[in-house]
Amino acid sequence: GVLNIYDDLTKEDHDLIIGAERLSQIQFAGNKLNDKTLRYINEMLLPSKPNICLRIALNGQGAFDSLDFLSNLPNLKNLTTDLFKTNEIEKINKYLKLNVLAIGTHKVSLKPIIQQAALKNLFIFNQPKDVEIVGQMPWLENLTFSMQTLKSLDFLSPLSELKELHFMLGGTKNLSNLPNIGKIEKLSFMWVRQLMIENLLPINEMRHLKELSFDTQVH
Repeated sequence: GVLNIYDDLTKEDHDLIIGAERLSQIQFAGNKLNDKTLRYINEMLLPSKPNICLRIALNGQGAFDSLDFLSNLPNLKNLTTDLFKTNEIEKINKYLKLNVLAIGTHKVSLKPIIQQAALKNLFIFNQPKDVEIVGQMPWLENLTFSMQTLKSLDFLSPLSELKELHFMLGGTKNLSNLPNIGKIEKLSFMWVRQLMIENLLPINEMRHLKELSFDTQVH
């Protein structure tokens, strides 16, 4: 489930949250949170639920206008953030060492994420710049492109450890390099525009593929 935090947490809140069995995501739904609440999340919640995701959007309407609050959450390993037009990626590197990152920007360069050397799962959405930097992160195991139209997948060839590759929305059609990318076992396409049978032929040459899925293809 999703935990929406509207205000600073009390001890009673702490006990209820720790006892929740199916908590998968935290969102800050209020306008302001103090450092004490963030420290509780870092010191009590994150160690007990290390896979939990924090979702934050820097849209000027939330609890925070920058990612500096992450300085209170060094135990966080799973972050989803929509940076819109803010250039805050360096702050992710300053405060966190992530295993999972979902990141969206509008015309902001992704180059700094190469410093996240422990990252295993990367989800890229919206319209960032310099998406090709992903090809210099050979430690990635799971990669998703959402709302991207990639001219070529050649830049992914160095991803030797990649086991999952997913495309959502967008219009990526040149899949000729798929057989040369990592050890992909799972491949999926969701709402990819104008994807035709001839575009999919390289899939036949993927030696490690175990699972292939399509969801509502748009033609």
